[in-house]
Amino acid sequence: MIKQLFIFNKRIILVLFVVVCHIHVDAQNDTLHSQHSKQDSIKVVVPKQGLANLKMLTPPEGFVVADKFNGYIHYQASAAIIMTMLENVSFIDIDKGMTNEFFQKNQLVFIEKKDMVSASGTKGLIYKFSFVLSGKEFIRYFVYAGDLNKTLWLAITYPRQYDALLDANILQCTQTITLNP
Repeated sequence: MIKQLFIFNKRIILVLFVVVCHIHVDAQNDTLHSQHSKQDSIKVVVPKQGLANLKMLTPPEGFVVADKFNGYIHYQASAAIIMTMLENVSFIDIDKGMTNEFFQKNQLVFIEKKDMVSASGTKGLIYKFSFVLSGKEFIRYFVYAGDLNKTLWLAITYPRQYDALLDANILQCTQTITLNP
């Protein structure tokens, strides 16, 4: 299951990269054409993916630091919180790529989207989905929180059967997000 989560997350990062590059290129093309610039090339800021500092989040009770990925795991619930830091991109830009077409392509059933502000004042978005893998239904949260320069991306996954036990705890832990631990 962990390997499949990594493959899925690589696809998400690729989609985010393409969306952000497209947004930046379109915006710069419009600016260049309107100003009749004589520049031969367009500068595009490419998002960088890196490991997020685990201290940026206090996980729910029962989650421990994972040894196979950057984040936390709850062994009894088969739940994972994968943490990634995206540089040179805001959660607002990422949100533009979160379309029905994207959900369908990745076999995600959209449940809800919420705005969030953590206790430290970090703003972001929370998406909740369900999906089926090997005949078993799962819940997946994508949490994007940050500023104009960087976005903390949480990919939180657990079996749907634990939704009643984990949902409130997951939402509560997003209130602990801080970009500067």
